[in-house]
Amino acid sequence: MAADEAPKRRWWRKRGSDQPVPMSRVCPSCKLVGPVRLLAGQVCASCAAQQAWAAVDNAGPLVIDREAIAEVVRRREGTKDPWWRGLLAWLPTLISLAAAVFAGWALVAHLSPRPLGPLRALLDDLDSAQRKAFWIGLGATIAGIVLLVRTRRRKHFRRYLFLAAPSLAIAVGATSAVIAGFTLLFSGSYGGRFNTMPPREQLGVSAQVERIISATVVVLAPDGDGDARNLAMGSGAIVGGDHTRAWIVTCSHVAMPYVSVGSRRDPKDALPVWVQLSDGREGKAYVRWSAPPPIDVAVLELPIADPPAPVPFAADASLLEAGGDVTFVPNPYRDGWLVHRGHLLRKDAHRSPAGTYSLLVTDLPVIPGDSGSGLFDAGGRLVGLNTWVKVENGLSQGISLPTEAVAALGDAIAHDRLDQLQLEEH
Repeated sequence: MAADEAPKRRWWRKRGSDQPVPMSRVCPSCKLVGPVRLLAGQVCASCAAQQAWAAVDNAGPLVIDREAIAEVVRRREGTKDPWWRGLLAWLPTLISLAAAVFAGWALVAHLSPRPLGPLRALLDDLDSAQRKAFWIGLGATIAGIVLLVRTRRRKHFRRYLFLAAPSLAIAVGATSAVIAGFTLLFSGSYGGRFNTMPPREQLGVSAQVERIISATVVVLAPDGDGDARNLAMGSGAIVGGDHTRAWIVTCSHVAMPYVSVGSRRDPKDALPVWVQLSDGREGKAYVRWSAPPPIDVAVLELPIADPPAPVPFAADASLLEAGGDVTFVPNPYRDGWLVHRGHLLRKDAHRSPAGTYSLLVTDLPVIPGDSGSGLFDAGGRLVGLNTWVKVENGLSQGISLPTEAVAALGDAIAHDRLDQLQLEEH
């Protein structure tokens, strides 16, 4: 656009001055109209650049001063940050990664399967791993949050690794703390679930009842993978043995809780269980015999020196009539060592593929955890095995499997042929 076609000149009044200052879009050098208003005597950017290059040409050719450049490089190298400052910049990332690793290790240790072993040591290990997973996870979460906030204030925040490391510590730590905390909150400590066998106290009972108490055991079985973290608990009674082992009768669902009800429980596929004796001794036992379903009876072999004396095994419970006296010792983990006496209420005929027999219904306070405990008559003989509980008219009734339902077991005990019973089953 020509100068005569330029827009009217505008005036700008400088602050604090009464004199107006002229402004125009027309460059006084090239006479072109530009987008920027220029003060009086000011040229456009293009003309200013040409004037600058003309001044350089008049001063002489451009020369690369290598010595000056080398001097600048030397100065910069002399002021370079020491190595420890670089390491300090990486310190939050290293701490975050370490926290994530420790939290992951604690979580894996908490969730790892445990083999059967001494119960007190097992429970202490589980309880310790649970608490470590919670506190280490909580610490890693807090550390990750603090380091992430501090990293945001630094220039390294936009680097992926500096952002990912604290986030990883938060994720792994929170997972560990939540899982372990959930167990602590809703399940309590492992030590609260089981304790060592309660000490025997003087109950003022007859020698016959004392023998029943001595022959009562606690059976703890792992899950189907052999993991002892979730032990299933039941009872049992010693029915035979010698100076090197004890034979224990219990329920099949106590010894093999991972097999569905009514299914065939093959002793060859059974996992070892942990047995605690009334005198405080304990050890690993093995399932040697299991009755055909639906009869819920199994026999365990516990290798142990000089076991307690066995209880007598009745061939059948036909002589026990309604109203007859019965006795049982509940699982001692419930309320310590107790003896409950009651009566046989009735016999309920039960027909099954394994035969016909009469279930024994008693007024004894049998509850879950007592499964496998013995039912004894007034003569101290084992006449039944407590298997489940029935509630009728608001009252709890114990259901026991009579001894005649496992005639083969009774015959093997009577003739001291438990080993042959085991071989026949295999």
